[in-house]
Amino acid sequence: MHKPRPFVDLHLHAEGLSDTDLSTLALFGLVAAVTCAHDTPGPRAEDVKEHWDELVQIQVKRLSSHGIRPLVALGLHPARIPWQGTQELLHELPRYFNDPRVAALGELGFSEGTPREEEVLLAQLELARQIRKPVIIHTPAIDKLMHTRRLLSLVKESRVEAEKVLLDHNTAETLPLVRALGFWAGLTVQPGGLDAVQASAILKKHGADGVVLTSDVGDGASDLLALPRAAEALLSAGLSEALCRRALHDGPMTFLRLPEIV
Repeated sequence: MHKPRPFVDLHLHAEGLSDTDLSTLALFGLVAAVTCAHDTPGPRAEDVKEHWDELVQIQVKRLSSHGIRPLVALGLHPARIPWQGTQELLHELPRYFNDPRVAALGELGFSEGTPREEEVLLAQLELARQIRKPVIIHTPAIDKLMHTRRLLSLVKESRVEAEKVLLDHNTAETLPLVRALGFWAGLTVQPGGLDAVQASAILKKHGADGVVLTSDVGDGASDLLALPRAAEALLSAGLSEALCRRALHDGPMTFLRLPEIV
């Protein structure tokens, strides 16, 4: 049997995947994954904390049981910032990083780009700067260029080191802006977003330095095997094995500052 190319996914949602899904991903080469905090089921601060606890206590065990190195990104997602208890959550968040599997803050960013979202983002970026952890930032689909420019401005203002910041869900239009400032750029390969052919074209034009492919699987309907399919598309487009590995394995590991797995 052909040995699958190993890949690392910096952005999935394990709680939205079945055990069969995780087993399939491992079979197709997933060796490590960051399961990101995202839009929680309820509006209360208690719901956010329960979501964080589930990721750290349950989802890491599920990933590990399928041979996938489990990592977690925690933070207040912009789509569900509680109206009460936010400061308490921000005070509580640093203790989670005592667990080495909690590798980054995320996903942070904008849902609509409101002043409240900006305030909470800046508070979390300051926390990231203090505890020296990477940050995974969500860019919304609507008015992406405008929101990306504003996010870049806020991240620069925060003084978080550029090599510790990943802006995800880029397009051919936004990726050059992100890379020009030294930040990592994520290309999310999923139906409704970029497809594998589009991602290949962007990588062919800009290269894979500072660029990673992500999947966002587990958040609603998605293509479970988007990243393995993308690897084949890269090679079919004439891109090298080395570039493919940088975008799908070496780059993600470098961003997280973790030792090589394979």
